[in-house]
Amino acid sequence: MFVEPYLTASHAAFAQGLMKHVPARWSLLGLPGRHWRWRLRGAAAFLADQASDMLAQPWDALVCSDMLGLAEFRGLVPGLATVPALVVFHENQLAYPAQGKADQRQQERDLYLAFSNLTSAQAAKRVVFNSGFHRDQFLGAARELLGRLPDMRPTGLAEAIAANSSALCMPIDPSEAVGLNRESREGPLRILWNHRWAQDKAPEQFFAALEALAAQGLEFQVAVLGPSPAKPPAVFAAAREALGKHLVQWGHADDRAGYWEWLFWADVVVSTALQEYFGISVAEAVWAGCRPLVPDALVYPELYPAQFRYPSGELTPALLELARRPNSARQQDYRPLAQNFTWQSQAPAWQKMIAQTMKDA
Repeated sequence: MFVEPYLTASHAAFAQGLMKHVPARWSLLGLPGRHWRWRLRGAAAFLADQASDMLAQPWDALVCSDMLGLAEFRGLVPGLATVPALVVFHENQLAYPAQGKADQRQQERDLYLAFSNLTSAQAAKRVVFNSGFHRDQFLGAARELLGRLPDMRPTGLAEAIAANSSALCMPIDPSEAVGLNRESREGPLRILWNHRWAQDKAPEQFFAALEALAAQGLEFQVAVLGPSPAKPPAVFAAAREALGKHLVQWGHADDRAGYWEWLFWADVVVSTALQEYFGISVAEAVWAGCRPLVPDALVYPELYPAQFRYPSGELTPALLELARRPNSARQQDYRPLAQNFTWQSQAPAWQKMIAQTMKDA
């Protein structure tokens, strides 16, 4: 059984991909992907009540994401207490919001969510993080959090979680792009932004670099994709006005086919993320043939060679160089960089992980 309280975007894509590529008698129990804080806080109680008949069936194993309070869920559904569980961490609340990015009230309010993630990992037989960077950061944050407790600290908890944890990427599904090809092109550099319109993606840095290119009179084109909230950061409206003629696409693509078409259109995909544990949007664009231009930080050194990473504060010079010589971004086949991120490559590892979880019964 797969339980996903936040069944949307990358969470939904992973759940569907896992059930497609790992042979098993799957059942999916999900909730709409909205109100993420409430999902993490309340999904266990809601599902235990509303899906009691389904949960009472005999299950061989339970797979869930970090959006489920697994310890609470198993306590509310006694029949699941002995069912081996695998929790998959797309992100975690122990290390976010980062210090300095939230006031004291925000930090205190998030403490429950952090501890919910921690006890979910404690309650699982196996824990999977979407990168080695994520795993290491989670375990470091867990030790720091446990060290701040006034008393009654669980002994050896972080070490026990580490012993049961692995790192496997969240695979992408290029089958959605069947029939699309990267055509040769000339003219201005084509730049892609395909991330969430959120502060943790640091859009200010991205748009500041583009405005620097425009100030130098360079020609370039920009496609700004990615899902946006009802009230996106103000920088987006300002950037749309400032960039004007350089914009060829603004806003989320209508469907996945249209989204992939823009990935094949672009020459370079840029990330300015302040927090990233894998980066599916970059991986998808690279698989479509885009040159990655990512920070030399976070998970990126684990995923992309040094020539595709820029040091802190050096995005503008890197983009200037590419905009002056756009063909330099078109001379290499970048798709092999992302080939290992596909379900075709990763399915055997996930099949083995599910099989190992089921053997833990």
